[in-house]
Amino acid sequence: IEGPTVLIVGGMHGNEPAGFRAASQIRHWPIVKGKLIVIPRANTLGLKANIRYIPDVDKAHRDLNRNFPGTNQSTGARGVLAKAIWALVLKQKPDWVLDLHEGYEFNVSHQPPVGKKKSVGSTIICHPDKAVMALANHMLASANETVTDRDRRFVLLPRGPVATGLVNAATRTLKCRGMILETTSQFQPLSLRTRQHRRMVSVFMQRTGLIDRDHANTIAPLKRKKNVIAVGLFDGGGASKTGVSNLTRILDRDPYTLVFHVGPMEMKKQTLQQFDVVLCPGGSGSKQAADIGRTGREAIRQYIRDGGGYLGICAGAYLCSAHYDWSLHVIDTSVFTGAREIEGVGRKQMWYRGKSAPVKMELTDAGKAIFKDVPRRIEVRYQNGPIVQAKQAPKLKRFKVLAWFRSEVVLYPPQKGTMINTPAIISGDFGKGKVMAISPHPESTKGLESMIPAAIRAMHHGLD
Repeated sequence: IEGPTVLIVGGMHGNEPAGFRAASQIRHWPIVKGKLIVIPRANTLGLKANIRYIPDVDKAHRDLNRNFPGTNQSTGARGVLAKAIWALVLKQKPDWVLDLHEGYEFNVSHQPPVGKKKSVGSTIICHPDKAVMALANHMLASANETVTDRDRRFVLLPRGPVATGLVNAATRTLKCRGMILETTSQFQPLSLRTRQHRRMVSVFMQRTGLIDRDHANTIAPLKRKKNVIAVGLFDGGGASKTGVSNLTRILDRDPYTLVFHVGPMEMKKQTLQQFDVVLCPGGSGSKQAADIGRTGREAIRQYIRDGGGYLGICAGAYLCSAHYDWSLHVIDTSVFTGAREIEGVGRKQMWYRGKSAPVKMELTDAGKAIFKDVPRRIEVRYQNGPIVQAKQAPKLKRFKVLAWFRSEVVLYPPQKGTMINTPAIISGDFGKGKVMAISPHPESTKGLESMIPAAIRAMHHGLD
């Protein structure tokens, strides 16, 4: 159906993941007219290496977004990647070009040293064109609806994109219109930044007629292959940055999983139902619970009850337990904890067993059926994961043990003997859904990373 041709680019700089992840999500949105072209991972090698530039390229050509035809450059694009992208632009002749980027600091509050440029984080950059600026202001308003800190709000920079960047080259050569959308990576989880990109692009696509309703909360593909599993990885408050990073890397490499970062705003029915499994990582279970909130926790419970899968690692295993008033109560576990008076030390909490340390773990027959590539007896990293036993709550089904701890970590005398031969990994049913709780950290143990995709497949295809 006749309409505008829109080109959306993400991943131009390899250390700006929000752009490529948002573009990867937006490319699945169902358009009602026009033409949508998405290049989600423009700098694939840079994204893989998590660096701004194209790896192993000379300094003059390493920045992909400085390789397009500039005002005084008549030789065209430079370098293999820029030439390929530019050839596509010239062939498709888009009416609009949106380039999704990230700044490091917030433009509103950033005060650079004398002689240094101000950060472009949380901005829309465009030419001083009245129609473009009017549309950009609607997009800014949408992004700012959920920004409570005024120092982090989005603003318009109508100074024009960088001279040798893609947007400037396209608008100058083709007389089309374009914008650079910048989120801010400092202090903000990836889920928030991708959401801000989606909100701005959704407003843009509605006002240009490509979509007929808001798709800002459309994250996972509406249609995907039967054996591909969509995982919502929580990266909000209380989630360990290292844990989220490890899990993202593992799941990105797995051909059968699609990982999407989610925060507290995604903890609602219409968003959760897009995922096959919700994954809560290590960190702090109580802080994750607080960030998700009571309404969000109930939404997760209903999601599992309706047939969704839940995988909790360490803090996520505390979160799914039936022990605390803030926990999800979706698996029948109580946790060894409580304060004890330690002679010469003072009153200490028993869940805390000190720094990270290796422990011995043994898979059960049920566990071996899931973790087929892992030896039955292994050593795994442990860092204060829950030590559990059955609570025997009347409304919860009994859990199945997939692995036992065969050694222990002890910091205080009352902890001695309380960890050995207790469940390390358990699974159970909640309503129509599946729950798995992993107390240690296989995702950060060399040689055990495969346990995470295996656990996710078990969540999706059933544990029996």
